[in-house]
Amino acid sequence: MIALIIGLSAVLFYLASAWTQNRTPAQQASKRAYALSLAAWLLQGLHLYLGLFTEVGLLLDLGATLSLTTWAVIGVILISSLRNPVANLLIFAAPAAAAAIVIDILSVPAFEGRQFSLGILVHIFTSILAYALFAVAACQAVLLIYQNRHLKHHQSSRLVTSLPPLQTMESLLFEVLATGQILLSMALLTGFLFLDDLWAQHVAHKTILSLVAWFIFTILLYGHYRLGWRGRTAIRWTLWGFGNLALAFFGTKMVLELLL
Repeated sequence: MIALIIGLSAVLFYLASAWTQNRTPAQQASKRAYALSLAAWLLQGLHLYLGLFTEVGLLLDLGATLSLTTWAVIGVILISSLRNPVANLLIFAAPAAAAAIVIDILSVPAFEGRQFSLGILVHIFTSILAYALFAVAACQAVLLIYQNRHLKHHQSSRLVTSLPPLQTMESLLFEVLATGQILLSMALLTGFLFLDDLWAQHVAHKTILSLVAWFIFTILLYGHYRLGWRGRTAIRWTLWGFGNLALAFFGTKMVLELLL
């Protein structure tokens, strides 16, 4: 019952944060939305702690993994917004985190907790953090599409006026992509080193999709820093890479737990 109350409280705080960020003038909204999101993030962390750590071991079912990933996404945004103007990403991320908590509450685990070695825990941690960073990059790419469209047609909105200039948005995008690529590389490396069944039938497509995403982001970063890729090209490659990574992370888990 306590876990349920904590989880639902986090949901309410996240929804209030997204509503505040979208409806209140920019500077004031950022401070209020940050405070609400921070409170929700702490509550979600406590909810995860109560559900993840069992007597048997770590319980990483689909609902818990989804909630843990969105928790990492919110954490990245909260930390990044201390030095960069990325608080508007909460408009997308906060409702997604709220939905993930609800799914976690309603889902019934298909298996019991498991004990993991330190190497596997490093692999899990770097994988989730890498996915969180690429999710933030995908949100930035969507905002860039929105910003480009409104500027091209000389339209204005509260969201557009509160966003940083296009050049700043693109610089932030590639900072996040570069950091995410480092973590994804670490996740793949630790997977090859510590997972005995990396190429087993039930995870082979997850490995392949993750490698495809790694190559996509490598090409994108090379194209940006060496060939000057930006704008629509950068947005398309970012969303393409994130799509592959999302399928690798959650498509596999969903099929194994819900369909098989």
